[in-house]
Amino acid sequence: MCGRYVLKASALDLQHEFHLDEVPSLTARYNIAPMQAAPVILDAAPRKLVLAQWGLLPRWAKSAKIAHQLINARAETLKEKAAFKELLGTHRCLVPCDGFYEWRHEGPQRLPHFVHQQNGHLLAMAGLWSRWRSPDGLDLDTFTIITTRASAELQGLHDRMPVFLDGEGRQRWLSGPTHDLASLELLLQPWHVSPLEIVPVSQHVNSVLVDDAACLEPPATVQLRLL
Repeated sequence: MCGRYVLKASALDLQHEFHLDEVPSLTARYNIAPMQAAPVILDAAPRKLVLAQWGLLPRWAKSAKIAHQLINARAETLKEKAAFKELLGTHRCLVPCDGFYEWRHEGPQRLPHFVHQQNGHLLAMAGLWSRWRSPDGLDLDTFTIITTRASAELQGLHDRMPVFLDGEGRQRWLSGPTHDLASLELLLQPWHVSPLEIVPVSQHVNSVLVDDAACLEPPATVQLRLL
């Protein structure tokens, strides 16, 4: 699954990596959590980076509370779930990131790890988006991150992982409305393009209330600082 992630890249790096014309002013984010606003690239505007809420709200949702349940979408069941099946052909997005966090359970403890490319390059998670109109008439763009089974290198950490797309996959994902859902589903596989690295990090990241560089520091570094 994906419950937190990092996007600390500069606007210039994002513009270069994703061939963007427009990039808003951004602050480095070290602990992006559900229900927060985060940068995404919509298939409706593939040359532009926009902010959307992480936590999907289908257009038919009567309450914003459902978004908490729709932060991830399983690749295997996209066409079966009411919240996702009408979006796959028409409302796709990319979610840029430097990497994501996953927790390993060891007894009563949940120990956080940061998963990223060994070469440090940016990643693009596959997502779906929806524009929801609130009862008071305000439009809100929202998104969910698609997950698939974990790659062999991640299976010891968790059985699920975000779907990452390479350059060709990104172009196809943002190519606009299509009825050829089968070709899209072929993209929703475990990442195999380049090695991923799993790094233990401080439990500082466990709280959604913190969002600073200390989230990525080794466990001992932050513990010693607190002594």
